[in-house]
Amino acid sequence: MSCAPAQFIGGEWVRASSTLTVEDPSTGGQIGQIGAGDAQAVDMAVRAATDAMAPRRWGPAQRQDALLALARAIEEQAAILTVLESRDAGKPIFATSHIDIPAAAAVLRYYAGWAARLTGETVELAGPGDGVGYVLREPVGVVGQIIPWNYPLMGVAFKIGPALATGCACVLKPSELTSLSALWLARSLERCGVPAGYVNIVTGTGAQAGAALVAHPDVAKISFTGSTAVGRQIAAQAAGACKRVTVELGGKSPVIVMPDADLDRAAMAIAMNIFSHCGQTCSAGSRLIAHESVADDLARRVAHIGASMRMGPVDDPDTRLGPVISAIQRGRIAGHVDAALAAGARALCGGVVPDGPGYYYPPTVLCDVTPDMSALREEIFGPVLTVQSFASTDLDAIAAMANDTPYGLAAYVWTGNLAWAQGMARRIRAGSVRINAGGGGDMALPSGGMKMSGFGRENGRAGIEAYTELKSVAMLA
Repeated sequence: MSCAPAQFIGGEWVRASSTLTVEDPSTGGQIGQIGAGDAQAVDMAVRAATDAMAPRRWGPAQRQDALLALARAIEEQAAILTVLESRDAGKPIFATSHIDIPAAAAVLRYYAGWAARLTGETVELAGPGDGVGYVLREPVGVVGQIIPWNYPLMGVAFKIGPALATGCACVLKPSELTSLSALWLARSLERCGVPAGYVNIVTGTGAQAGAALVAHPDVAKISFTGSTAVGRQIAAQAAGACKRVTVELGGKSPVIVMPDADLDRAAMAIAMNIFSHCGQTCSAGSRLIAHESVADDLARRVAHIGASMRMGPVDDPDTRLGPVISAIQRGRIAGHVDAALAAGARALCGGVVPDGPGYYYPPTVLCDVTPDMSALREEIFGPVLTVQSFASTDLDAIAAMANDTPYGLAAYVWTGNLAWAQGMARRIRAGSVRINAGGGGDMALPSGGMKMSGFGRENGRAGIEAYTELKSVAMLA
């Protein structure tokens, strides 16, 4: 399981001057080491990316073929990647084999389809004469990409996919907690037709490698997915240097359940959304807001599902819940829950740190929460669902409850009433709204946040175009 402590720069492995320990969250034991990148390593990577873009034109058909080949490489290496991702990120092998690895390949395939379909336009000039104008869509340049630890390989695919499709070279910094699958994928880049320097991987901490990447003057765009606190710092720094920036940050997503909802479908979807991957998903529906006629019944159903989910070793195919990523993260989750319970909340399930090795925390449903509780206000990033209710079907009042958060990443609405569904979708301040559906999304739809959940969009046409610049050309007679 050990990985060489080296950076992947300019198509070659460059040994790092220092290392970081790789930990298995399911046991707390060491499983390897990675390089601790610094400003020097970042500078080497940015130079390699700049050089890669300078001398040649890597054509759209070639970019498409390379992305398709990378998708095939992931599928060919699915067995080892499944185990690697499970051990590194603490994910049950059921999840990595059925979701993470296939989804990473699907993401690259989707972006491959864009490589040959990016176009500019011709424009009839407004001024006098017989001139002609046209607009070119060109790659923005070298892109710095920083991804979190919750979906390591999928995170790589979502970042390098649009960059390569548009012809941008990139420097990717995976989380220091989950870098192994990114380094493994680097081994396949050359044979899949990605020119040296178009994808560079620098592992290390955010304080060193990440900060150096954001600050580098030759990086034209930063794409960051992670915490709101770090995202705010990056956005402020990028603004000072006039860098393009996309930041997808935290969430505290509401799940609104109207009185006519199908409770069987809703309960299962809500439970899977917040408990799968132990709630370590930025768009997880963590605030259940249900009509008072169904709230208690629905909360009990969700709690029953959560309590029945098998929590255990990640290599057991029957396990559905693994550990959270670290001891620090588990302590943070427990702190929010313990404070809520001490202030009068009730736990319908969970709420107690289990004994034994690893960083496990059980599915938890909290009722009787109040607005002053941090469990209701802050992003916990754990398997914790809070429950609130409303009495009327006044959409403005319900939307006010849903919007009573500094975040605005995602929202979920359960109803069979089309007017209610459309009305709530328009009133909720969130980057995406899913109706009668659980977590996840579609790559063809743009995703991103409002308010403190960030700005800019990934996925779909908007996500692709975010990696391009427009250039106007006028030819006058």
